[in-house]
Amino acid sequence: MIYVIMGPTCSGKTVAANKLMDKFNCDAINFDAFQIYKEMDIGTSKLSKEDPHYSRYHLLDYIEPSSSYSVMEYQLEARKILDQLLKDKKDVVMVGGTGLYLRATLFDYEFLKEEESDNSDLEKLDNHTLYEILKKMDEDAANKIHENNRKRVIRAISMIRSSGVTKSSRIDAQEHKPIYKDVRFLFISPDREKLYKHIDDRVIEMVNNGLVDEVKNLTSKYDLSLTAKQGIGYKEIIDFLHGNCSLEDAISSIQKRTRNYAKRQVTFFKNQFESERYNSVEELLNSI
Repeated sequence: MIYVIMGPTCSGKTVAANKLMDKFNCDAINFDAFQIYKEMDIGTSKLSKEDPHYSRYHLLDYIEPSSSYSVMEYQLEARKILDQLLKDKKDVVMVGGTGLYLRATLFDYEFLKEEESDNSDLEKLDNHTLYEILKKMDEDAANKIHENNRKRVIRAISMIRSSGVTKSSRIDAQEHKPIYKDVRFLFISPDREKLYKHIDDRVIEMVNNGLVDEVKNLTSKYDLSLTAKQGIGYKEIIDFLHGNCSLEDAISSIQKRTRNYAKRQVTFFKNQFESERYNSVEELLNSI
């Protein structure tokens, strides 16, 4: 059985995952796009290395913060691990908040092959101009890519040029059928007011636990990937360290972005997965 624990940030997913790992004596696979990075610990509320469950997590602390990591790369790695664990007749817990990672792994999600093309004219344009071109060609694709992610923007434009078909329409044409049997999707969706209070409190706790020093260390040690730089908590503290805002403003911005992110997560999980829904970790655990 694959037990998928999903929900917004701060909903208690890791606590639930650890309990199920104990109950079934099994491993867990992380599907959080930021916890996959090494040394990004405080800002992602990552499981402590001292926790006895840590050694049984896969794709946690997996890549350097300077590296880019695509959904396709995650899909290949996660399926390889999942297939081996299932082959060994073991239950598996999957836990995280990045819904696209989950869909790409558990469903028949095919990534589009790119044709070689001459993008020299695009390379001459600034990021904003490129993004505006993509918006006119494929607004849905543009909404999923940050304007400053130059590589992805150019790639999306190039794919449309080479095929005459938008990336969004090709993805929509895929059926995305489940490819694994015996999967339970367990969705934790706490009361919104309580969730937002928990988010605000946790941001304060992260700062008190050394988030600023963590970001200082990361930026001095690595040339952070664009994804890592844009991570909630990291982007705001980088702005603070550059003198672009006060620490109080950075904290407020982290809280706001996290609340907005949690809202988007709830919407995505509700719309993309048929799941068993629970208001709390305790309610979920009592159902297993």
